[in-house]
This record gives sequence, C-alpha cells and structure tokens, in this order.
Amino acid sequence: MVPGSEGPARAGGLVADVVFVIEGTANLGPYFEGLRKHYLLPAIEYFNGGPPAETDFGGDYGGTQYSLVVFNTVDCAPESYVQCHAPTSSAYEFVTWLDGIKFMGGGGESCSLIAEGLSTALQLFDDFKKMREQIGQTHRVCLLICNSPPYLLPAVESTTYSGYTTESLVQKIGEQGIHFSIVSPRKLPALRLLFEKAAPPALLEPLQPPTDVSQDPRHMVLVRGLVLPVGGGSAPGPLQPKQPVPLPPAAPSGTSLSAAPQQSLPPVPQQYQVPGNLSAAQVAAQNAVEAAKNQKAGLGPRFSPINPLQQAAPGVGPPFSQA
Repeated sequence: MVPGSEGPARAGGLVADVVFVIEGTANLGPYFEGLRKHYLLPAIEYFNGGPPAETDFGGDYGGTQYSLVVFNTVDCAPESYVQCHAPTSSAYEFVTWLDGIKFMGGGGESCSLIAEGLSTALQLFDDFKKMREQIGQTHRVCLLICNSPPYLLPAVESTTYSGYTTESLVQKIGEQGIHFSIVSPRKLPALRLLFEKAAPPALLEPLQPPTDVSQDPRHMVLVRGLVLPVGGGSAPGPLQPKQPVPLPPAAPSGTSLSAAPQQSLPPVPQQYQVPGNLSAAQVAAQNAVEAAKNQKAGLGPRFSPINPLQQAAPGVGPPFSQA
C-alpha cells in the first residue's frame, strides 16, 4: 500500500465527500468489472474504513457521503446526458448503485461527454459544502472512471457551470481543493492531461509527479487524496539474467571426420551416351528413335487371330439361317 500523491494515509475517522463520475457507455462496459474489483471497491473501503456492510451508515452530516454521476455520449439524445444519484452515507448502498449501471450506447462515438459529468459533480460538491456548514471543511475526492477522451464541447446541461469546457472544469476542481483521480482501462494522453491540469495550486499543496498505481500494464490509474493497492502494472519487474546456452564439446585436434563410403554410380547405357560430335537436338532425336524401336520389338500381337469358321462340335447342327 502506498498513499496517493497527497491526502491522509489512513481512513480512520476521515469525513469525506466522494463523487464517482462514470462513463455509462458500452465502451467501458467490458472493462468495468475488473476496474470495480481492483480499484473502485478498494477506494470505497478506504473511505469506509473497511468492507461495505449493509448496516453501515455515517449519518447525513457527520459521516462520509457518496454520490454517483453517470454520463453518456451525444448519441443518447433525446435522453439526458447525465444521470445523478442523491448522496448517501451507506457505502453498501453506493456499491449497489455501481452494480446497477447499464452500459449502453456510445459504440459509434470515439469521445464521451466528460464535461457534462464533471459539471454535475461540481454542483454536487457545492451542495455538499452547504450541507457541511456545521462541521466545516471535509476531504473532497472526485474519481473519474472512463474509457474515452472528452469532446471539445462545453457543458450545456449544468445550470451553474454551463459553458465550461472539460479543461476549465478540472482546473476549477483543483482550485477548489478537490482531489481529482482518474481510472481508465487504457493509457489515454487526453485523460492524463486532465489529471495534470487538475493539480491543486502550489499554495494549497506541493505539486508532486503523478504515480500510476495500476494493477494491469494496460490500465491508467492516477490518484490524489486516497490510497489504492499497488499493482504490477506501474513499473516493469527486474529482468531475469539470460542463461548461457551450452555449446557442444569440440572435437579433439588431429582427428578428422570419417568420410562416408562413396557409392559407385550405375554405368550409363550405351544408347544414352552422347558422342562428342553430335548436337543436343540430334542426340534427342536419336534417343527417341532408339526408344521407339525397343518398344516395338518388345510388343507382341495384342490379340490372337480369330478363325473365320470353327469346326462344329458333334451333334450340333449348323447355325440357324433365315435364308
């Protein structure tokens, strides 16, 4: 276990506001179960202080609050681009929300509406801030889970953050002190750029290089403000030394390989020997004539001669004739 680039190293007594922003398209569906097992559930256990139980409730004001935002692509019209769940203090209920996501659509799109999801998440954090006035500052974390780069379109459905692009939204997330993390089944440069732009100001926290804690070399997991198990995909393992290939023993000097006995070739028939004074065409013609003579001499009569009349057997009359 290693901590993220910043944030507390232990979850005991931690009061946090956690928002998962998940791409709800078929582009992420085949990979979600693996991401859920290796990254999302460990993140929930970090904030919950242990595995989620059905009896876990932290209260509406004093415990950790979880919320879920699911965004889509432009092909979901006329349906809404974003589906949002109200906050809950039950980690168990939050896991059931994750299990109920239906990953549909987006198969013909190469991008997704990340700006719509992040603008809705910022509105949720504004609501959390009003709800937490009694206890003051909390630990706020926004976790983006997607498999597509963002559109170059601004958010349109949000009332407070309408017109903001994806880059301006992640910058605003960093300015507000919200810890921004990314989980993706692919190493997409556009998503890594968003993570870098969401870095908090230097006055709030020292800027540190991002650490990829993915457990699969194909995944990209960049975290701030939480702790995830370290996997084997972030750095290659030590190389194994190559084993020398044994060479066959060398033959002692002075010995020579015994030569194989040479087999004598059968003598060439006289008829196929080429005289020195004949051309190739004449030799071929002569060989053809000789072969024809040999074949003719070796063939006998193919059918025995038929006697025109054979002597009739005794007691058998002449054949019937109509004449």
